[in-house]
Formats: sequence, C-alpha cells, structure tokens
Amino acid sequence: MTGPSIVRRQPHGRRALGFQLEVPSGVSIAEGEIFTCRELRQDGRVLGELSIEVFAAALVIDRDGVLAERACRGLAAETEVPGGPHAVAVTLPGASGFRADAARRAPLPYVLVFALAPGDLVVDGGVLVSVRSEAPDWPAAEHILRTLRIVNRNGQLAAGADSDEYPILPIVKPTPD
Repeated sequence: MTGPSIVRRQPHGRRALGFQLEVPSGVSIAEGEIFTCRELRQDGRVLGELSIEVFAAALVIDRDGVLAERACRGLAAETEVPGGPHAVAVTLPGASGFRADAARRAPLPYVLVFALAPGDLVVDGGVLVSVRSEAPDWPAAEHILRTLRIVNRNGQLAAGADSDEYPILPIVKPTPD
C-alpha cells in the first residue's frame, strides 16, 4: 500500500488561483475541469466524494459577499434547503471563507460546500469544495481539507491561518466576528 499523494493544480487562464492538497491512499482521483476524489467501501459503494472547482471572481476582502453566495449556490445545486441555504464563516488551515451544509435523502446524505479564498486583500477568484459523504464524519475528506492550500497567481502557497486540532468534519470552527 502506498502513502498519500500530493496533488498540485497551478493557476492558469482566468483562474488566477490553484490549489495543493494531499490525497490519502485508497482514495481515487478523477482529473478534469472539476477535480474529484472518491473513496469506495469494501462492497463497492461510495463512502464519500470531494470535488474542487476553481472560480474566477474579483474579491476585495470579499466585501460583496461573493464567497458566502458561492457556498449557498453550491449547496442549492446539491439539495433543497428549507428557507434556503445559510453560510457560516470558516477558517481552514490554508484558506478562509464560508461553509454551507445540509443533510438529504440520498446515498451520500451529508453535503458540505466550502467557498474559500486566500487571506490576501485583493484576490482574483476562489475555490469551491463540495463534500458528499455517507456519514457526517469522513476521515479522508478531513485529511484532504486539512492539507488543502491555495496556490496564488505567482505559483506560491498562500499563507494560511494557524491550524488547530478541531475537526473540520462534520463541524468547521466558525471564525470569530
């Protein structure tokens, strides 16, 4: 059995951001416009799936609420939320932004959508991460989210917040107001 794989997507075109993360062994990777990781159970059913999409947007400290809106829109694309999705501010080890979540009736009932950007004052986009899992806690997604770092337009890893030992799934520690 091999160890985790490091995946790095450099910024290109209109997308002035990229990302880097570590994928645990036993998790398959599907390359494409949307990067997807999937872990299967012994019986072949999907245990969890995580997808990442980089989007272009002019963000100046996100004054217009683009990240919260993207997280809500991403969740609305996955499932209906009574009263509409609500996003909460979050800080991950390599980025900050907003998270929206819901449970639904489906083989992968737990859905979390993160819209993240580096802490720079002016950013040309963000990263949309969608997690769908069989259970509220999925260790592979926890590992991937802990190792996720945003790559800035210069190809360098954006400075992230200090990591603490709080679990990311199923609850992300909200940022203080």
